[in-house]
Amino acid sequence: MVSKNLLEFAAKSYGFSVDMLEHIPRISGKIENQIYSFNKYGKKYLIKFDPISSQYNNQLRETRAAMDFNYYLAENNINVSVPLKSTNGELVIDGEDYIITAFNWLYGETWSFDGSNGEMSFNWGKVMGEIHRAAKDYKPQNEHDVLRKIFDRRYQVSFFDNLKIYPSVYEISQELMGEIIALPKDKDSFGIIHYDMHQGNFYTLGNKVSVFDFGDSIYGWFVLDIAISLCHALWWGREGNKADDFINIIIGNFLKGYFSVNKLSNFWLSKIPVFMKYRHLDMDPERHGLGCNRDEWIYYIENDILFKGIDLKSISGIIENVDVWCKNI
Repeated sequence: MVSKNLLEFAAKSYGFSVDMLEHIPRISGKIENQIYSFNKYGKKYLIKFDPISSQYNNQLRETRAAMDFNYYLAENNINVSVPLKSTNGELVIDGEDYIITAFNWLYGETWSFDGSNGEMSFNWGKVMGEIHRAAKDYKPQNEHDVLRKIFDRRYQVSFFDNLKIYPSVYEISQELMGEIIALPKDKDSFGIIHYDMHQGNFYTLGNKVSVFDFGDSIYGWFVLDIAISLCHALWWGREGNKADDFINIIIGNFLKGYFSVNKLSNFWLSKIPVFMKYRHLDMDPERHGLGCNRDEWIYYIENDILFKGIDLKSISGIIENVDVWCKNI
């Protein structure tokens, strides 16, 4: 837990009484950060204490980079959490053993697809399109605080090593990563992405979608961001026998929302299933609760199946049809 001295330091840094702090328990056991709420001048805020890892030398710099980008999006009226600056004008405070950040309180609830509410899929895609459009013109605050690229050497070695115990999967990963690394990186396709914009990282209030938690932000391809969101949408929301109607509603409305504010070429749309497969490779069936055992996961990877009843070939067909629909947006 965060020490009393650190709580007092944080309260002083943001100009509120330490007595205002209320601890917010986290349901997920894998999340190590400590979160509190506080009130200041009649407004509610959230403050996070993220433990500094002894094995991660760039954590403070990359947190500053993510917060700078998050603040830039908020300043450009995109529906994201609004970072709060300290009394010294800082977005990130070094609390020795913890990194401290604070935000305006976001009101709303996490979204659960009920089989018919395609409007929220549209709004989810739209806010991602707005983030990517804004990313094209973003310039980092300085040359030191920058985010890592998705396929830096350190990440690749770790990623591949984890798959070597599954020879067929490892071979597929080598081919897939070779294809991805060869992709172009131009302003209209590559920039800062959220990298974890699933249903647990945005709130809905009415028809409004507000995105938060930019802590995993990286430099990557825009379609990678899309693929991650769609993977989680199909994984978390699919219940019972919704089948093809479910897939069409989710993917179709998400991409139509995205295309309403930002454009991608047919070439990049065709790469969404490629990055969906990458995301699947990067998820452990037991640890992430994919609804399959390890042998099934290996079979799915070998046969281009994303989840039970959802294969990448059918997803490619849906995306091709969406491209036709979106030409009129």
